[in-house]
Amino acid sequence: MIRRMRLHGPNLLGLWMLLGLLMMAGCLGTPTSASARVTPFAAKPMLFPAADGSPTPTPLRPLRPTGTWMPTATFTPTATFTPTPTPTPSMAELYEHRINVLLLGADQRGWETGFRTDTILLVSYNPQTGATSLISFPRDLYVDIPGVGPQRINTAMFYGGFDTLAATFEQYFGIRPEYYILINRGQFKAAIETLGGVDVDVAVRYCDRYNDGTWMCVGPGRVHMNADVALWYARARKNSNDLDRIRRQQEVVVAITERLFSMDGLHRAPSLFAQFRGLVSETNIGMTEVLAWLPALRHASPDKVYRYPMTSSHVRPWTTPGGGQVLLPNDEAIEALLRQAAQH
Repeated sequence: MIRRMRLHGPNLLGLWMLLGLLMMAGCLGTPTSASARVTPFAAKPMLFPAADGSPTPTPLRPLRPTGTWMPTATFTPTATFTPTPTPTPSMAELYEHRINVLLLGADQRGWETGFRTDTILLVSYNPQTGATSLISFPRDLYVDIPGVGPQRINTAMFYGGFDTLAATFEQYFGIRPEYYILINRGQFKAAIETLGGVDVDVAVRYCDRYNDGTWMCVGPGRVHMNADVALWYARARKNSNDLDRIRRQQEVVVAITERLFSMDGLHRAPSLFAQFRGLVSETNIGMTEVLAWLPALRHASPDKVYRYPMTSSHVRPWTTPGGGQVLLPNDEAIEALLRQAAQH
């Protein structure tokens, strides 16, 4: 049950490569299901006619007694049918048989010791269907961090590492991710360079200040991006906002997935894992997990990646008493999003 209570970079995207071998797949679609309502049968007792009295008397004969009507059968109404309600599964039950990995992008520079995870993307893979749901969480989402209190979700790792972030997810969203991959900007660029760039399907033309201060535009349509352009596209926000940046980051993640598949990434998983492992700051995924996941990935496909970015319908701006600009969650809308993402 959901409880009420900044993203500098696409840094997370590079993580996908490490993960790419294990859980790529799935894109847009929200199956709807209609449940039929059973209308109970309300039985009506049958109406029987009253007795019609006695026959006409004959002279000089005694009157016969008035007849008493007797029913030929006893009517028993049919019992009303009451359907047994189907229990709604908890969020933990919906995600327990899936592979759930948090892809995290840190805003940390080389000389800094602290950092925030300004990119938070849950990759949830369904071994039965081969589908993957990508669920992005805004960095400024204001939640209750266990042992800390109300804070932006991007500070959880700073306060207590992955355990605290996982506990935050469990307490607030009902899902406890088991695995994570953390990467920074430099590692993201190195990963894209190793892939030879990526082809990104840009849904909406986007223009913003480029790295050298010039004005740059891309899209709409498929755009080949080198490491610098991909980093710019995934983290720029002077001409947009964090929610739009989440959408663009997911486009880059899908492009990385497609690139890995074109490299026969699934069959080359062990060698690619070893190659990209050095481009990751932190992870609790080892070769043991990669090899164990390979059979479950046999149905994986880049055509089955389902993207779930949070939008203005899931959050609303709010200013804290201390003056912080945060996003308050719409509990019901976020819960519906998470349940929808678990249907693939």
